[in-house]
Amino acid sequence: MYRSLCLFGYAALVCLLPGTLAAPAPPKSDLNKRWHTINPSVGGPQSWPDHKLKYKFKDEDSKDKLKDIVKAGWKLWTDAGLDKDKIDLVETSDGDDNEVLTIQVTGDPKAVTRVGFSGGARMIFGASDDYGLLDKNANMAHELGHALGFYHEHQRPDRNDHVVFNCKNLQDYSEDKEKQGFCTDMHAAASEGWSSVEFIALAPSDQCSLSDAYDEDSIMHYPGGAGGKKAFLGLGHRDTVLGTKADPNTSFKKNMKPSSADIDRANAMYGGGNQKRAGGCFPEDDQKNAEEKAEDGDDD
Repeated sequence: MYRSLCLFGYAALVCLLPGTLAAPAPPKSDLNKRWHTINPSVGGPQSWPDHKLKYKFKDEDSKDKLKDIVKAGWKLWTDAGLDKDKIDLVETSDGDDNEVLTIQVTGDPKAVTRVGFSGGARMIFGASDDYGLLDKNANMAHELGHALGFYHEHQRPDRNDHVVFNCKNLQDYSEDKEKQGFCTDMHAAASEGWSSVEFIALAPSDQCSLSDAYDEDSIMHYPGGAGGKKAFLGLGHRDTVLGTKADPNTSFKKNMKPSSADIDRANAMYGGGNQKRAGGCFPEDDQKNAEEKAEDGDDD
């Protein structure tokens, strides 16, 4: 979750990880991670058809290293209450790339996943416990949330009412980058492959409607230390990037499984017979730039 491009991990980039931040035209996109909303009347990534999230592995190495993690991540969703009659995870070996989620392993501590069903859906996942939630199975649950159609909860347009973004604590922060918009400009962050693309709040738009309360328990909400610089003496501690309103230095906890609200949203999204659209919040060009940076390993 955090270097996911919607990097989960420290950068979670893509989260198809998107947005129109300052308010020019409303963004249309399939951000890799973000909080989930559905607006069937506008463009953007769709929910998976036929109540099946079909996936395949990029190669045998990816399958060997990730097959058990994928199953464990999905189990966190079903154990929390996801209705498999409404949406189930189905492995295939020969599905068309435009009809399935292609999962590929990376040796880097990061994860990237395209949001929802869209041509060429894909996930790049690091099989370690060194990023995001510091637990590979929970990180996978987060990435599968993106695949289902969820964006980052902590990037909701109203997030500043609930979260303090300590931008200077990000691992790749520098004063020079801040002058270029590191902490505030989603477009610049996506283009440059900066980790801040996973944290900058999205601008309101018709495609990102809020229909329920902010959920700090969501699996799609980064823990406070995600992407943070290693704290003194290490020991697994990271500087606070996402702090509470009551105390900016107090980190949000790690959410190791989908919340009840996550489950309600997912079951509602897949409860009908027609494909619905997941709310797109990231301009498509920015999404592509973010994905390319993640694949090239330039997200640091």
